[in-house]
Parts: sequence; structure tokens; C-alpha cells
Amino acid sequence: MKVLRGSAIKAIAKTRPAPGAELIDAPMPAPRESTLLVRVGACGVCGSDLHIVDWELGAERMVARLPVILGHEPAGEVIEVGAHVTNFKVGDRVALDPFGHCGRCGPCSAGRFHLCATPTTLSGAFAEFTVAPIGNAHLVPSTMNIEQAALLEPFGTGLHAVEQSCLKAGDSAVVEGPGPIGLSIALAARALGVTSIVMTGLAVDADRLALARTMGFRTVSTGDRDWIDQARALLPPDGADVVFDAAGAIDSPRELLRRGGQLVEVGWPARDLKSAELRALFFHGVTIINSRIRTPETWRRAIAMVSSGAVDLRPMVTHRYSISHGLEAFDLLRERRGVKALIIPSD
Repeated sequence: MKVLRGSAIKAIAKTRPAPGAELIDAPMPAPRESTLLVRVGACGVCGSDLHIVDWELGAERMVARLPVILGHEPAGEVIEVGAHVTNFKVGDRVALDPFGHCGRCGPCSAGRFHLCATPTTLSGAFAEFTVAPIGNAHLVPSTMNIEQAALLEPFGTGLHAVEQSCLKAGDSAVVEGPGPIGLSIALAARALGVTSIVMTGLAVDADRLALARTMGFRTVSTGDRDWIDQARALLPPDGADVVFDAAGAIDSPRELLRRGGQLVEVGWPARDLKSAELRALFFHGVTIINSRIRTPETWRRAIAMVSSGAVDLRPMVTHRYSISHGLEAFDLLRERRGVKALIIPSD
């Protein structure tokens, strides 16, 4: 398609250091030497977007960047490449990672790209077009559904958490938090051959737990007084091999884990652990693992799993919005309705 320099595009932006976001007209972006201009096909709405919109949980770190177009889970089509780009071409379909890597720091030199000290970052995808560094872009098959491609970022986070764990085929797991990351963990674990997966959620997560059941997972509501007993009844007698905390609640892992099991922290911890709880985990022999974002190798496997049909991410999408109605998606998240909302700029 022909790029019209100087034309305006529709976008959702954060313009001031206070709660709220705005629908704006922004100038058409242009790619720099090592970047891509991407026409956004779909972009996922993330819980961290809501924190920024509501100006909470560290959102103040963005003050120096305001005004900024939001959105960091997109997929789309390359329509222009920078002068130094050789590994992408116009017409390629790509999924974009909000966290790239420098390739030079200590963690990158050790192959731990997800811990890069100076990562290249991406935002600006709640718009018709966005610019992405080539280190943040991953080629996906042209046959892949664009909505599935936009879900590769959260799925990659879930897959990475499973790969960080000790899980093997035939093992058991508990996933705390039935949101997109929790469901991604469960999908990745099932694809690995994990045979017993229990998902837990709050009483307000009833709709999300119902969706998890339609996807074939067993669920327990932590709003029930006997929820731990319910969960244990669905697990092997000695407990789960791994508990994945995708909610940040760190909710009763010792009661659910076998001795010597693993607690994998994926969600931002939302509370402090009391010393008594830490001692209980210590004497239970629990290994605590922190799992952050993804690696390039995780992306490769995630793309292969989805494109082969081994994993279907589409059931997670419960709501779709045009940019003009995109602000409604934040109300959805705030009220914990639905699971995954997408902004579809062409709608």
C-alpha cells in the first residue's frame, strides 16, 4: 500500500499524568534505519495498559515519555522497511514483542535475553500503524490468523513459564489466575503432556473460570471456603509438581504443592509474604522461580505450536473493539469481564 506522509492516523494515547486515556489524531509514523513500519491488524489489551490508564502501580515512570500512544501486543503487516533492514520485506506478516534485547549486556551475552539490561522497547500499537525495531519483530506464517498472531506475546509468556519449570509429560500443575497469561500457561502445559491441570480464580473470575472449563481445564473458585480441599481432590495425593502464580497472589502454594515442588511466579507479586509463610515453603523444600516475559527461542516454539494447530489461542478472545471504541476495553478489564480484548484498527 502507498504510505501517505503527513497524513493523520487514529490512536489511543496517554497524554497526562493522571487517570484516563484519550482518542487522538497522530501523525503517520515513519521507519528509521533499523525499524519496520507495520500496519496493525490486531493488538491485545494488557493488564499493564490498564495500570497506565488508571495511573497506578508504577505508571509514574512514564511521565518523561508523555504523551505516548499505548498498546504493545500487536501483529500486522510490514508496509515499509528502514534503509538498513535486510531480514524483513514489505508484505511480511509479523508479531511484535514489546521487549527486545541489546545483544551486548551481560545477560544477553549469556543467552538470557529476557533479562537484558537495556532492552529495545515497543509501544504505540493502539493505532492504525506503528513502528517497531527489527529486534522486536518475529516473522509469522502468512496463513496464521491475525488474532492468533496478536496473542503470541501473552502465549509466549505462558510458554516461557512452563519451560522454566520442571514439568514433564504426565506431571500435574495448578495455575492461579484464569486470565490470558494463566490460560496460556495451561495451554502450554497441556501441549507438553501435563495430564492434571487445575485452574483457580477469585469469585469475580466466574466467567473466566467458565471459559477455562470450556477449554478443557478443571477449575476451583477460591471464593469457596473449602477451595484448597477441592483443588487437592483434583491432584495426585502428594500434590502438584508445580504451582504457577499468574495472579501475583501467592495463594497457598505449600498446601497445593508436593514436597520439593516448584512455585513459578509469573504475575507481579501483589502482597508481601509473612516470615511464617516463607518458613513453611522452606521446610517444604519448595523452589521459587521468577519467570519474566519470553526469549527469542520461546517465540520460535510459540509460533510453531500455534501455526501447526497444536495450540489454539482464539477461544481466549472474548471482546473486539475498533480504535474509536477502544477506551471501552479498559472498562472491561477494570470490571474483570471477559478474558482477552483486542483492538482491531480496521473495524
